Amino acid sequence: MLDFTPTTTVRKYAAVILPLPVPKRYTYEVPSELVEQVQFGVRVEVQFGRNKLYSAIVTDVHEQAPESYTPKPVLSVLDEQPIVTRGQVEFWEWMSRYYVCSLGEVMNAALPSGLKLGSDTKLLLSPHYEEMYEDLTDAEFLVTEALSISKELTVEEVRSILNKKSVYYVIKSLIEKHVVVVEETLQTKYKPKSISCVRLPDALQQDEAALKAAFDSISRAARQTEVLITLIELERTQAYVRREELQKRSHASPSTVKALADKGLIELYDREVSRLGTYDDDTQATFALSEQQVGALAQIRAAYEQHTTVLLQGVTGSGKTRVYIELIQEVIDRGGQVLYLLPEIALTTQIVARLQKIFGEHIAVYHSRMSNSERVELWREAQYGKPLMLGARSGVFLPFQNLELIIVDEEHDPSFKQYDPAPRYNARDAAVYLGGVTGARVLLGTATPSVESYTNARAGKYGLVAMSERYGGMQLPEIQVINLVEAYRKEQMKSIFSAQLLEEIQAVLSRNEQVILFQNRRGYAPNYQCTNCGWVQGCVHCDVSLTYHKHSDQLRCHYCGFTTKQPTTCPACGSHQLILKGFGTEKIEDELRIFLPDANIARMDLDTVKGAKHAHARIINDFEERRVDVLI
Repeated sequence: MLDFTPTTTVRKYAAVILPLPVPKRYTYEVPSELVEQVQFGVRVEVQFGRNKLYSAIVTDVHEQAPESYTPKPVLSVLDEQPIVTRGQVEFWEWMSRYYVCSLGEVMNAALPSGLKLGSDTKLLLSPHYEEMYEDLTDAEFLVTEALSISKELTVEEVRSILNKKSVYYVIKSLIEKHVVVVEETLQTKYKPKSISCVRLPDALQQDEAALKAAFDSISRAARQTEVLITLIELERTQAYVRREELQKRSHASPSTVKALADKGLIELYDREVSRLGTYDDDTQATFALSEQQVGALAQIRAAYEQHTTVLLQGVTGSGKTRVYIELIQEVIDRGGQVLYLLPEIALTTQIVARLQKIFGEHIAVYHSRMSNSERVELWREAQYGKPLMLGARSGVFLPFQNLELIIVDEEHDPSFKQYDPAPRYNARDAAVYLGGVTGARVLLGTATPSVESYTNARAGKYGLVAMSERYGGMQLPEIQVINLVEAYRKEQMKSIFSAQLLEEIQAVLSRNEQVILFQNRRGYAPNYQCTNCGWVQGCVHCDVSLTYHKHSDQLRCHYCGFTTKQPTTCPACGSHQLILKGFGTEKIEDELRIFLPDANIARMDLDTVKGAKHAHARIINDFEERRVDVLI
């Protein structure tokens, strides 16, 4: 007897985190054809609102439909494998609670931009448009002409072309005239880097007779023969042959290579390559540990038996980095991963160079100065088990698979604190919690511990290890404090410098040595003030004094970026007696060139390194190779 009882299909639902500051997760229905693909940690394309599309991360797949709303369907699945771990999501949830922000804001901070997808309204030329410009207005003609060149435009690009804020009426008219069509699509920001390569076809590689016949067919084309011979030679020593290299080695033109490809004698293809640099030099052995370093390592290992976090307080020059290296090597030998956090990108140049000499290709660097595509690749490096990841505060968000050790160097530094936008987190504290989530040990290193860390260590919450002597018995430098107030009163100052400072700088340079001057203020002068009534030019948004920058001849707010020109009269009293007060790095550089005309002077601050990817490294390298005498 046939059973006609209808079968019931169990509906699946996915709870997702949206990259938006919304207070909760949202549930979407999983279509039957996507049930096998939807799993924890993958990105899915979903609609939120009327017509906006977002990529969200799945955190749960269940069978419970939401009661308060009808769920929309998942539109597509963007990943084959999860891009985040369960430990990461647990870490995000803690950060959301502890730093009082939404889970979506944490997700936005955690993921590289290349893994975050957003919905952009695109304008495309209609396939039915026949280039009839007579009926178009001037504005419509400009948009149409731009589309014929760039193929697609966003609404923001249309605003830029027309130099108007309101452009919807132009777009509406073009749609009604069937000139353009509007398409709402999800844009993928990350594209793998590829290079053009050349190889012999399998038939020629495996059959000597076929290869001989190939040479016979081009016997009268000397340049093509040279290309084919060069390709065979290169393939013997290289995993892949770049088209550019082949053309250079064989002195051939692109058309010669293309002619061989058209004849089927070579194959042209694109190969995906990493954007990340490689380390090709030989690694070096580490130098021997001092007695103090051996003792510190023993104390750290003993402290880890009772604590998950240890504070290593070592005076400057005591050799803390050598201790880190020993602990890192132990973890790498076990097949684990290490996160090494530094507060500033500027510090990474020297540390990376030092660690690369020891760990070679095992190390990768992650920070905000990298391109979006590079950050995506580094994200995947961590996911695939890269042993040592070195980075600034955003390194705590990387998807480690087997994290065993977290080192927070210079743990006292305020740069570990993220102030804006949310989450406003402290990477040092977040690293301690991350260690608890992943089971990793945490080592906080510094010469001057923060009040919080030192209190936790003294209270027994952290282990405490001290290194009180400098490596090799070196003495700490002498520090001389000069009373500038007294020097100004006695008229002993030379511009903004004390007489003693200039004398010491000149003495050092006469010995063919170098000088570093530190000033915690960039720009030329921090105040533009009226001497008659005391008025100070402030920011219209932040109510802080504006800093004068000589190179741009502007007053600038270092909080919000607001800029303005110097007023010629005081808006409070009408006086013309306006002066610049105080000094920053820019003025120090200017004034120092007057007193030291023969010295090579360089400045490293935000103004000299912004916009250039390796500006920090270049300036430090110039100083290291003695092309700079005085670094400000």
